Amino acid sequence: MAGSMVLAVRLWAAASLCVNAFPSFRTRVPNGFRVTCPTGAQGCLPGNTSAGQPDSICNGIGHRTCAGATLPLNPFGLALEKYNYTWTRELCEEDSDSDGLTNGEELGDPCCLWEDYDTPSAYTGTFAASHPGVPNVASGYVRPACATTAPASKAAKMNAFNPWEEQRQAEMFIDSYQIPAARTTYVDFAVNFPDESMDLFHVVFAEVILRSQDNLHHFVIKGCTNKWPDDKVGKVIGRAESRSLNDCDTTFGAWAPGSPIVSMPSWLGRPVGSAARIVAFQIQAHFNNPSRVPCQFSNDGFRIHYTPTLRNETATAFASTTLSVNAAMGVPAGKKRFFLTRSCLLDVKDDLGQPAKFHVATVNYHAHLLGREMYSELTQGSQTMDFGSSSIWHFDDQYNRNLLPMNVTLQTGDHIQTTCVFNSLDKTETVNFGVETTDEMCWASFVGWPGNVRANCSGHLWMGELSDDEPGLGLALRHKEKASGFVWDGADLSSGGKMLGGSMRTLACSDFPQAQGWCPTIIAGIKANTSLNCNTDLREYNPILDGQTILTFCCSQACSAVCPGHPLCPVSTTSTTTLDESLCRAQTTPPSKGSSSVSGQTTTKGASSVPISACYGAQLAASVALLLVVLIGDL
Repeated sequence: MAGSMVLAVRLWAAASLCVNAFPSFRTRVPNGFRVTCPTGAQGCLPGNTSAGQPDSICNGIGHRTCAGATLPLNPFGLALEKYNYTWTRELCEEDSDSDGLTNGEELGDPCCLWEDYDTPSAYTGTFAASHPGVPNVASGYVRPACATTAPASKAAKMNAFNPWEEQRQAEMFIDSYQIPAARTTYVDFAVNFPDESMDLFHVVFAEVILRSQDNLHHFVIKGCTNKWPDDKVGKVIGRAESRSLNDCDTTFGAWAPGSPIVSMPSWLGRPVGSAARIVAFQIQAHFNNPSRVPCQFSNDGFRIHYTPTLRNETATAFASTTLSVNAAMGVPAGKKRFFLTRSCLLDVKDDLGQPAKFHVATVNYHAHLLGREMYSELTQGSQTMDFGSSSIWHFDDQYNRNLLPMNVTLQTGDHIQTTCVFNSLDKTETVNFGVETTDEMCWASFVGWPGNVRANCSGHLWMGELSDDEPGLGLALRHKEKASGFVWDGADLSSGGKMLGGSMRTLACSDFPQAQGWCPTIIAGIKANTSLNCNTDLREYNPILDGQTILTFCCSQACSAVCPGHPLCPVSTTSTTTLDESLCRAQTTPPSKGSSSVSGQTTTKGASSVPISACYGAQLAASVALLLVVLIGDL
């Protein structure tokens, strides 16, 4: 079963490739970022010659054009797909474009010695790579001695057991949750870690088991200190339950398209078990249902590969930004390269508050549909370096960038500048920062070790616009904070903190989907207090809502209950959402006892049909849960 699930995930990834090229595939072949654009090719981009790139580079080396995301795949793209997107000896020795040179000879690895993230030899690192999918003139090529092409150093193996480690795995699932017919739903689920044979294990790798690929946007997994009761396993739980009853406050991992949940090198493990205060999990899931299709179900889950053979180091993490919700922030319409950046001054200490060092393993970026480029720039003393930037980034390829070859150690006083770049040329209105897939976010998260070290950063966020050919690095020197009209103090990672200048807020009557369950409480407060009205700033509920009113959050309910005739109210606020009740009942019928349509999941128990109120109740619970998240600033 495990093999078939891995295959399912890979097939989903291959299907996604038909829409967008995966930039991360360039890390899987030697010189994937340094392929010269063939003469007459379409989609070429200027190279960064200071970083060793040619004047003109080809990014989509497996696609019809160098821009990528164009079908059909060229001969090298077909070969890469055949070998499961891995630089194998077979792929290396193949001459995909039949020009007389092997793929390895064209990419600077003629003896097929390079593997993912290896530090290349001087020969490979300076080789003028040609396109392995487009025939080149092969005359004059002289194959070098293999000794000169061997990698200068081998990269650490990721996501693999060491030969001496005992190998175990566990699978945990959501239990047939009915996804609401709403554009966006945030909801939490309870699952238990099943292995109690020891009090401490190290997780080597964790991956998604994806079954709702059209609806599951992402999830965050938090560790809990107590087991959940059997009747709650796989079911929806309230955020208050996870905080007050089960103490689920340790981030274990997260998944978004293209990324693993946990990714570790051979000496590093993510702790789990009673000694790590993680014996159960809370899955914070985000479902996306833009067409509002009723009665869709989630049996998604995740698989943990772990060992009782403890490793030398435990993992920890920090983020320079996790900007998620701020109604006063947005990406203006019609912009090709609009950016959000943060200046981050580090403070690194151990659990005793003493100065410490943070060894960096990976970086991961997160944004939504407008995200196109991600940059991270590290300054230590007088030296500044590219710290795992992705000049081409896609929502469906949110991979972990391996930074181990850089051998970077962070300490107090170091500075990181992280930047998200967005393209909104196809938009006619500002896209605000919020929880829906059609909103935007900007995250940059780093994983490293040792486990007793904590890295925090302070610094402002600001916005601006890059020119077409302007580099994303060095941005803070060319686009200074004081020149920006939009600045936040960065005191709160999720919201950006206090506004210091500018606002992209738009006052329109709208229904924030996840707020609807909370709207009656706010409306009741307005009715009961004569000092409150339809124009009252909701900042008194939470600073994140600065400038918002009941109308910009709960338009339909407010216009009907307390604000009829208000200039922002539409002529009609009648809901057009309908649900086929018989279809809902039919699709919520659980499997019969003793059978299960989901391998590894406990058989669903219950009556043969579900009351129609449950079809709506789940959506209301999800709405209330997410608004509580917004109000307490914990995404």
